[in-house]
Amino acid sequence: MTSMVTFEAARKRAGSVTAGIALAVALTSPAAGQEPAPVLSDMEAAYARVQSYTARFVRQEVVDGALRPREEALLKFQRPGSIYLRWTAGRPAGREILFVPGQNGDRMLVREPGLFASLATIVMAPDSPRVLEESRHPVTDIGIGRLIGLILDNARRAAAAGDLVVRDLGASAGPEGPGRGVEMVLPAQADKGYYCRRLALVIGESSGLPLRAVIYDWADRMVAEYGYLDLKLDPPLGARDFDPANPEYAFPRWKISR
Repeated sequence: MTSMVTFEAARKRAGSVTAGIALAVALTSPAAGQEPAPVLSDMEAAYARVQSYTARFVRQEVVDGALRPREEALLKFQRPGSIYLRWTAGRPAGREILFVPGQNGDRMLVREPGLFASLATIVMAPDSPRVLEESRHPVTDIGIGRLIGLILDNARRAAAAGDLVVRDLGASAGPEGPGRGVEMVLPAQADKGYYCRRLALVIGESSGLPLRAVIYDWADRMVAEYGYLDLKLDPPLGARDFDPANPEYAFPRWKISR
C-alpha cells in the first residue's frame, strides 16, 4: 500500500509563493493572553457558514506504536453531527458506518465487508474499544469541525500562556488542491497538556478550511495524517443520505449489538 503523500512532500511541489507572503517561512508568536494567529482563528468563521459537506477522507495513523496502512473513505457530513462513511481503500475497504445523533441510543451502525461479517449490521458505540484498536480517535471525531475545534482549543490555551508559535509555510499545491501551509508549534514538554508537539496544516485557498493535517508527537515523529480531498461544501444532502435503508448502502436489516 502506497503511503499518503506527506505534508512536506506536497509543500515541495508547491508553486512560487505569492507576493502577499513576505517570507517563505515567517514566524509569528502571539503575546501571552492574545488570540492565536488570524490564519487559525479564521477557520472557525469559515466553518460556521457550512451546514454539510462531502469529501474523500484519508488517514494514516500510528496506533499502539505501529503505523497503520493508509485508508480512504467517502465521507458525508451534516450538522449537527450526522456521519456516513464508506471505505474505498485500505484494510476496511467496503466497510460502512452511519452515525446520527440521537438515533440507535447514540450508537453507530457498522456494516463490515466479508461473506459472513456482512450478514448483520453491528450496533456499537463510536468510542468502542474495537474502534480504538484501529484508530486514535472515536468515529465521531472524524470531520473538519472537530479538527478545527482541536486546533483552536490547543492554540488558544497556548497563546494565553505565551507558548504558541505559528509558521507560515507559504503556498501549497498538494492533492487537496491550492492552499496555504501553516505550522503550529507547541512546547516540547508533554506535561503541559497540549495535544501534540507540532501540527502542520494545509488551509484551502477558497474554503479557508483545513484540508490536511499532519501531527507530530513529543519526539517529533509523525503519528497521524488526515486529509479531506475533493471537498464539496453544502451539497444537497437529505434524510436519505443518513438512512440505513438507502438502496445505495448495504446495511443488513438484522442487527447485533456490541
